[in-house]
Formats: sequence, C-alpha cells, structure tokens
Amino acid sequence: MNHILLKFSQFVRSTAIFIVMLIVVFVLFEGISSTILFVHDAFVFAEKPVAERLHAKHDPELGWVNIPNIYLEDLYGPGLYFKTDSQSFRNNQDFGERVPKGKVRVICSGDSFTLGYGVDNDHTWCQMLSSLGKRIEAVNMGQGGYGIDQSYLWYKRDGVKLDHQIHLFAFISDDFLRMHHKSFHGYAKPVLKVSDGSLVTENVPVPSRYFYVPWLTQNAKLLYKSRLFQLISRAHLKLFPREESSDASKDAQSEEVAAKIFEHLREINKQKTSSLVLLYLPTRGEYKPGKLESWREFVHAAAASRNILLFDLINEFRKLPPEEIEKMFIPEGSMVYPSAANHYTIRGNEFVASSVYAKLLSSGILRDKQTP
Repeated sequence: MNHILLKFSQFVRSTAIFIVMLIVVFVLFEGISSTILFVHDAFVFAEKPVAERLHAKHDPELGWVNIPNIYLEDLYGPGLYFKTDSQSFRNNQDFGERVPKGKVRVICSGDSFTLGYGVDNDHTWCQMLSSLGKRIEAVNMGQGGYGIDQSYLWYKRDGVKLDHQIHLFAFISDDFLRMHHKSFHGYAKPVLKVSDGSLVTENVPVPSRYFYVPWLTQNAKLLYKSRLFQLISRAHLKLFPREESSDASKDAQSEEVAAKIFEHLREINKQKTSSLVLLYLPTRGEYKPGKLESWREFVHAAAASRNILLFDLINEFRKLPPEEIEKMFIPEGSMVYPSAANHYTIRGNEFVASSVYAKLLSSGILRDKQTP
C-alpha cells in the first residue's frame, strides 16, 4: 500500500513539475514572440519624423511653434524651401508694427493647410494673395497640427502685435476635433474650456518631455500593442476607472469653445480696426458631404448670429470636376514626408488664393481697408 502511495506521489509531483515547466516555456516563448513582433513593428511600421520636427520648437503656451529665422533649402523636396522670419512666421521678411502706406496687411491664421505643407514659401495660398493683389501684405501664421484653439492663442499672443486690416482665420473641419485632445501626434498641447462664460486655458505650461525622444513620442502606439503595456493598462483601469464622454458631448464642448473663440476674435479685430473673416478650407475628404458636415452647419450659424464674415470655399470646391480635384492635392507616396499627402499642391493653393481674393474684392474689404 505504501509503495502504491509513493508511486502516486511521485507521479503527481512529476506531473506538477511538467506542467510548471510547460507554463514557464509558454511564458518564455510568448515573451520572446511578443518582443520579436514589437521589434519588427518598430522597424517596419514606425512613422517617419514629421517635417515640423525640423522647423518647430516646444512652446509652453502653444505646445509648439516655428523656430525663428530658420531656412531649410529642400525641406519638402528639391527647391521646396521653408523659411521663417524673426517673428516665427513663414515669411521671407520681417514685418514692422505699422502697415506700410498703400498696403493692406492680411494675417492668415491656420494649420498646415495655411502653413503650406508640401510647397515652398512662394506658393502657399497666403503668400499667393500678395501676388494677386499688389496692395496686399500677407503674414503667414499657419502652423502644422494646430486646432483652432492653438491658432487663436498664437494670434492673440503674437499676431495682435502687428497692425493689420484683415484677419483671415482659416481652418479645416478636423481643426475642431483637435480641440478634444491634450495632444496631437503625441505632442502635448493646451486645451481651452469655457468657465463662467470665459475662455480658460488648461494643460499649461505645456510639458516639454514629448520633445526629448521624438521617435518614442510619434510611435507610442507601438508600445500600446505590447502585452506588457496592455497588462499594466488594464490593471490601471481597474484601479482608477475613467469616465469617457461621448463624441456628441465632446462636440458640444468644442462648439461652445469655438463660439467663444469667434466672439473674442471679433472683439480683438474690432479694437485693431481690422475685419475678421472666418475661412473654411476644403479637404479631399469633403468633396462629398460626410460626417463632418455638421461642423460647417455650426460655423455658418455661429458666424451669422455674430455678424462675422465667412468665406466657405467648400461649395466652389464641390463644383470642380474630379480630375481637377486630383491636381489640387498631394498624392500618397509622392513626398519625402508621408504626412504631406492630401495637403494642397501649388494648384490647390492657387484655388484657395484666387477664391479668397475674389471674395475679398466682392465684399469690398480691400477697397475699404486701403491705407491712405
């Protein structure tokens, strides 16, 4: 009997050891496999640095802003140069506080579509306004990745230092969605909220640590795929559950902030004896109405109720034939930086510049604003 119990005990122990070894081997190979896949993804699917890394720096109030007095001869390709002035604007020369006699100074606020991602300084739609109207002195305050919150904050801080007669506050539909978040492509940014009827800036000073290791910042999503990160993340959510607001709730908050931004811009420009013009820029995805159409409806209603002039270029854009649309946007895989895809080509910038110039003429602003 004892012999049988001994044999059974040895069998149980051997089985337990085998199972433990099997588990150890599984965990070991699972870990090795996950590591191999992570390394593979890190080399194969890692995003290339965005062009802004070469010409933008951390800003504790805005998140990031152009480096002043920088010249990159072939940033987007041979001859596609990028130059900023001492004021960090994408222009070839500095601007004095006063508007030169006989000129109409136009400040162009906006994101990368205003900055001119993919073209040289001379072929941004903002600069092209100066070619169409010799009286126009254009100041390009476009910045890659900005939502309307950052565009507003930059103009309020640096744009108002210059006298000007027209302020073109340009945006695309995505610029409203960017206000939902405290970061863009991993880089931290300020967030605007409405409190007691006033705009309040949160997440400032904006942390600079995201600029220290740019590869890790841009490819943090690769870490999210790792089993270790998922384990830690799930444990953290169990201990500290977070409340998620719906998209409708986020949009409502952004609408409230945007409306306040429009109101404040109107008041600032009134004090500067400048005319505020909201400029709705088209993107390739808006050739046909889609889920972002509601933002156009909001902007139209907000502008009308506040007596703010709105130039919406999407209707003209949708009247163009498909073959013309293809010429307006940079195709996938054609540029050094993949993120340049679907930004305006020279033809696209020409379309915006000519459309805006025609509307400025028809509205009478250029005639009314000329400096004696």
